[in-house]
Amino acid sequence: MKRANTEEVERRWIAIALVNLMIVALLGVLLRTSALFPLPGMHFGNWLFAHTHFAFGGWITLCLFSLLTYRLLPPAYSGKRIYPRLLAGVLITSVGMLISFPFQGYALFSIIFSTLFIICCWVFEVIFIRDLLKAGTERSVTLLATGSLVSLALSAAGPFYLAYMMAQHQRDTVLYHDAVYTYLHLQYNGFFTLAVFALFCHHLGPATAEKIRYRFAVVLCAAVLPAMFLSYLWHQPPVGIRIAAGVGSALLLIVLARFAELARSVKGELYSVNPLARRIGALALIAFALKTFAQLLTIFPAIGDAVCTNRPVIIMYLHLVMLGFVTLYIFAQLLYAGYFTTMKVLAGLGMILFIIALVFNEVLLFMQGMPGIFKLPQEVYLWGLWLSAAGLLAGTGMVALAATRYFFKRA
Repeated sequence: MKRANTEEVERRWIAIALVNLMIVALLGVLLRTSALFPLPGMHFGNWLFAHTHFAFGGWITLCLFSLLTYRLLPPAYSGKRIYPRLLAGVLITSVGMLISFPFQGYALFSIIFSTLFIICCWVFEVIFIRDLLKAGTERSVTLLATGSLVSLALSAAGPFYLAYMMAQHQRDTVLYHDAVYTYLHLQYNGFFTLAVFALFCHHLGPATAEKIRYRFAVVLCAAVLPAMFLSYLWHQPPVGIRIAAGVGSALLLIVLARFAELARSVKGELYSVNPLARRIGALALIAFALKTFAQLLTIFPAIGDAVCTNRPVIIMYLHLVMLGFVTLYIFAQLLYAGYFTTMKVLAGLGMILFIIALVFNEVLLFMQGMPGIFKLPQEVYLWGLWLSAAGLLAGTGMVALAATRYFFKRA
């Protein structure tokens, strides 16, 4: 079993990313509070933009870029000065979006910071892929990592088109919503998912199962673009798009089969992993299976039409992927790498609280999205979701505190 290096430069960026996760959770509490009480001067839509963009940039992108750089690349490449500079660019532009979006929404400064963020990502993608190909990494890892960054690059078309549509005052058009779904798909099911499995395949898996990992990597990458057409079925598209969506759905079914094969291949190794890391990682992989199965089901019109117009269910799915799959996997990865060696109790308690709040959040959103079945007053959902957001903030705060205390103790 391969152990990841945990150098101080990596710890610094991971600690910053975890603090950013806490800030994302704080914004979530603010948004849930505004649903209960009017907050003077607060424009909900603009703060939601800040919450979303900082979650993508300041938390997920910064953290995944750091992990990809310092886990997948050998020191001869990861030690280059360009990587800390690019990570700093990602951080600075993410903070710029965090500050500018609440006060002006999509306008001059937020668009400037968004554009600079995309440019930083593009430069990182080119340099990282070039170094990864030179490093001679296992082919499944190379394929997954490259596919994740290509998906991220393609997703940039979404924000640019959205900015154009807003400038044309066409926010309620079919094309506007399709641009949003395209961006989210390439981020969630492309960049996030492929990057997580690149890390998973690199750190865990016997050498004898390399063919199993590669078969899984091939079908997972192949499913990204065809599955994107499932997002367009909500407005009765032409037959060509329906056929492409059908292909995507079939590929997702194969993904689940290959994933089951992959899970069986690493079952023996998992028993030697730290118990808390093993259990959190297992929850993350269960979340992946659930999100893939849910995505596959949207091929059926009765399900797809209902989901695409159901805001609580959409938010539940987005949280399932970002928090249940990606964030929990990162937690497990950090525990596995010994990141919280001297602060593991504080970090572990924070992660457990985070999981409890996340499950509560998902259950409430599911119930809220099914008013015909669960007939609870709206106030119950609003207060329950606020409580779950507060739990997520408390959990992420404990993890961030453990990360920063450990880093400064080591520095």
